Amino acid sequence: MNVVRGATLLLSVLLLSACRSADGLLYQPKPDDRLDGYEGSLAEAGVNTEMDWGPKQDLLLSEFKTLKEDHVRLRRQLDQSQAENQNLKTQLDNEGSSLDKEKRARAQYEAEVNKLLAERNELRARILSLSIEKAKLEQMTLVSKIQEMQRSLEDLAPTTGTVEAAAPPNGGRQ
Repeated sequence: MNVVRGATLLLSVLLLSACRSADGLLYQPKPDDRLDGYEGSLAEAGVNTEMDWGPKQDLLLSEFKTLKEDHVRLRRQLDQSQAENQNLKTQLDNEGSSLDKEKRARAQYEAEVNKLLAERNELRARILSLSIEKAKLEQMTLVSKIQEMQRSLEDLAPTTGTVEAAAPPNGGRQ
């Protein structure tokens, strides 16, 4: 506790003595002082003067001007790049939407093609089944013609059979 009181007392003494020593640093300018801020080189200084500062400050001023010009140039480049970027994004969006349209159209065409292929396959199957039916009908027609011919041959066979019986065997050779 005593240590804290001692440190506080020491700090108070130091602050008091610092205030008295800083008293000589602050003073009001004299009425005939050239560097009071109202007259002299500071009030008359412009952008292109050294203002009695010396070469280091002049170098800083020229570097500052150069940096400002670079900043303006880079800002213009940034604006141009952003505008170009926005244009490219717009083009990309337009191309993307046209790509989506083409994909939808292609899917629709593929669905129509698949439908037409399915119909074609159904028609081929129907043609094949009709061809089979036609072949069966032709077969039945031929079978019926064969049966008619056999009947007509059978009808003719008894008369031919008697003629054959009357003929000598082995063509008349003995």
